[in-house]
Amino acid sequence: MSSSILITGGTGTLGRDLVPLLPGSLTLSRTAGTGRRVADLLTGDGLDAALSGIDTVVHLADGKNQAAVAQNLVDAAARAGVAHLVFISIVGIDRIPLGYYRAKLAAEQAVTAGSVPSTVLRTTQFHQLAAGLYDAQRISPVILTPKLSIQPIDTRVVAARLAELAIGAPAGRVADMGGPEILTGEQLTGLMKGARGWRRPSIRFSLPGSTWAAYAAGHHLAPDALSGGRTFSEFLAS
Repeated sequence: MSSSILITGGTGTLGRDLVPLLPGSLTLSRTAGTGRRVADLLTGDGLDAALSGIDTVVHLADGKNQAAVAQNLVDAAARAGVAHLVFISIVGIDRIPLGYYRAKLAAEQAVTAGSVPSTVLRTTQFHQLAAGLYDAQRISPVILTPKLSIQPIDTRVVAARLAELAIGAPAGRVADMGGPEILTGEQLTGLMKGARGWRRPSIRFSLPGSTWAAYAAGHHLAPDALSGGRTFSEFLAS
C-alpha cells in the first residue's frame, strides 16, 4: 500500500482500527511524529502541504465545528488534486434533530457537494459509545435505562469496510452498516450489569421532545443492514 492515503482522526477509536489495515498510509495531526503530516483542520493551517501528493483522504476527525472542518478539508483536497475523499457518517442524521447530528449532516453535505469525488459510509453507534453511556453512570445509585433500542457496531468491522472503500473508486453514498443485533434498553442494561458486576437497581426513562421521539421511532437503526463482527456482549467480554 502506498503512502498516498491520508487519514484524519487516525488516533481516535475508529482510526486506531483503520490505520493498521492501510499500511503505508499517513495520519493527519496537529503535532509532528512518525507517519504523520501536520495541519490544523479547523483553521486550515498546513493543509495544502499536508495533502501534497495524496490520492485518497479518509476523514474520521470529529471535534468542534464539523462543517467548517469538512469544508476546509474539501477545499484543500480540491486544490491538491486529491482523487477520492471517504467520509464516515451516522445512520439517521437526516431524521434525528440532535445538534451533533445536524453538525455531522452539514459536514457530510460539504463533502458530497464538493468537487472531489467522494464515498460516504453511514453506520450505527459504536460499541464504545453504548458502553460509555452506562459507564458514565458508574457512581450513580441507580442505572438509567433508556426506553429505546440501540444497534451497536464493532469498530473493527467498520474499519475493514472503510479500508475497502479507501482503496476502491469513489462510490457516492454506499449502503449503511448496522451492528449485528438490535438491543432494547433493558437488554443493554442487563449486559452492562453482568459485565461490570453492578448490583444497583435500574429505572427506565424517556425524555420529551422531537429528538427522543425520533430515536424511539428507530431512525438511528439499520435493521436491514446487520453486520458481522463482535456482538455487544462479546465486546464487553473482550
